[in-house]
Amino acid sequence: MLPKKKYAYQADMPYARQPFKSIYVVQRMFTTLVMTVWWAVYYTIMPRSYRPRPSWSVRCCIVVNFMRRIHKVTELAGVTFGTRNPDKECSNRHLKYTRFEWVDPLPDHLRTGIIADPQVPFKRVGCYVWPKQRPKIIPVCTGDLTQSPKDQLMDAGEFESVAGEVPLIGIFLHGGGYCHMSAHEGSSPSQIPSRLMRDKTFTEIHAVEYRLLQHAPFPAAVQDAAAVYAHIVRRHQRQRSGKDSSSRTTSSTHVEDQETDRKGNEIIDYLSASNTDYQAQARDRKENEDIRARVADMKANTACKIVLIGDSAGGNLVLALARWIRDEGVLPPPEALLLLSPSCDPSHAFPDTPSSYVPRPHADTDYLVDTPEPRALLQRTFLGHNPLETMHSPYVSPASSRVLRAFYGDAFASSVADLTIAQLDDDQRAYLRNMSSAPATPVPSTPLSVSAVPRGLVTGPPEAAGPEQERSPTSLARPVIASPRGLSLFTEFPKSCVVLGDAERLEREVMRLVGAMERDGVDVHTIWVKDAPHDVLMMGYWDERVRDTVWGQVEEWVRRL
Repeated sequence: MLPKKKYAYQADMPYARQPFKSIYVVQRMFTTLVMTVWWAVYYTIMPRSYRPRPSWSVRCCIVVNFMRRIHKVTELAGVTFGTRNPDKECSNRHLKYTRFEWVDPLPDHLRTGIIADPQVPFKRVGCYVWPKQRPKIIPVCTGDLTQSPKDQLMDAGEFESVAGEVPLIGIFLHGGGYCHMSAHEGSSPSQIPSRLMRDKTFTEIHAVEYRLLQHAPFPAAVQDAAAVYAHIVRRHQRQRSGKDSSSRTTSSTHVEDQETDRKGNEIIDYLSASNTDYQAQARDRKENEDIRARVADMKANTACKIVLIGDSAGGNLVLALARWIRDEGVLPPPEALLLLSPSCDPSHAFPDTPSSYVPRPHADTDYLVDTPEPRALLQRTFLGHNPLETMHSPYVSPASSRVLRAFYGDAFASSVADLTIAQLDDDQRAYLRNMSSAPATPVPSTPLSVSAVPRGLVTGPPEAAGPEQERSPTSLARPVIASPRGLSLFTEFPKSCVVLGDAERLEREVMRLVGAMERDGVDVHTIWVKDAPHDVLMMGYWDERVRDTVWGQVEEWVRRL
């Protein structure tokens, strides 16, 4: 749909002003319809070798070409589509498969780390919950999320769950480049939770209506996703009875102990690391063991399994949420991550120099466009008040070459720079895993000036904060490349399933992501879809036989959880 007001990122777009916008959109749509007729004739009469991929049907060829031209409109004219106002309630009378629920803002005691940004307010979050009728195994959520951690716990007697049956809860974060689409059941990405629920793969799935870049900058989307995650954990958190209920193993004490142990905790910034930093890691090893023990106990005390699901930009958000959960240690970790064509290197739009820009591959076989200037405008709006260097944070671009070099050194970054699906054989996987025993080779750099760091992200000694800046607990020494407690990039991440087509433009960055995960010992299950473009499971017009095969593999992996 056409936005009603002009956003910052549209100011420099060539066709974002009226009347040029309407003229451009109309002519683009008209010529696209004409081209659709031409494509149908051309690919019908020409041999299959003339198609982008010989295995593609005529419909597949038309769909990719059509979507590519439409995506060009969004980049040059700033048109967004399929969006909803995240502050607007949706009537359940108009929903056929889901129920709409509000989730309270993330409570104060959990507002820590990268999401603790005083310039981005915490808000209540809308969710579309599959199925429409609450399953009996799901407890009724009572109480106030703003209560203290101790008051949030539920007695085991409040559960209606069947003995021995553990609910599998999905949190779905939709794609759309942080500027398109919605969690509504009628939106295109909702084909993903719809299929998973139709096949009874999950007990329940919460599709999050997180704030897009039009409504709030980073870290608003992470805040909203974290609020829903905490909501589900609270609903399924079982309070221990008797002596154990007041022991240090309850989640209430977990949070308090976590905050106590965080005081004086060393934060390793890999861009300015030295031998002293490695000594600090050794000193903190005992503390890491205590944190791991408390987090593991929190997870054992949660009467459900949670899987984070995200496609495209939603996959990027899943990775950010999983990182925040790991870094802060105030919530139990998810059971697994389901990443469907995840965007994991938005910093690609910001090359060191214009001449160093490397186009993404598969321009002829994917519908994603790769025009650097519009993408940079969108990403800059996504960052908002944050400095441009935030684009190279592991929370935003975990698979960027700069992040990989900082954590693993030049040798590893070079080994996965051009890695493709066809090259990831057993020998390559063994090589990546064997590298996990080698220490990272940090790359020194000049730290950011205090003026470049946004309020709420200043850490270190009190004198490091400027007169107009507030200190806030955070796991980052600065919002670029850092890791708490000396952890590596993906250390202690949950098991993950990655779905990727070998004809999509994100192939290189997703392969770097898989390589880094393998290097840090994450249990990664990869599903490569031959001749598939970006986010094929979201494409309702694609070859249904291919989609059914992929769905079967995904659902089999989920059931093994």
